[in-house]
Amino acid sequence: MSLDKFGKAVRRRRRALALTLEGFAERADLSPNYIGTIENGQRDPSLSTVLKIASALGAKPAELLGSVNELGPVGAEAGRIIEALPDEVQESLLPFLRSLARRRR
Repeated sequence: MSLDKFGKAVRRRRRALALTLEGFAERADLSPNYIGTIENGQRDPSLSTVLKIASALGAKPAELLGSVNELGPVGAEAGRIIEALPDEVQESLLPFLRSLARRRR
């Protein structure tokens, strides 16, 4: 994944959470300027920084790095919500979602 794509994923998630650059930076324990350079694709963050950013966004690092089948923020959020549901609800919900997906094809 390119630095530009990672930065865009961070910005998209931050904005989806309605966080200002300053508020997000405080939450991630990083400076707003540093976050801005990451979002603009100008920095190559260390693993520890990626982990801080992911934690502050309530995301898994893989989601930001694009290795979750390139899910967008809505898909990733839906996955987290479904994963948190009881097993019996998941079992009932998945066939319904699959049928919806088949109709769209």
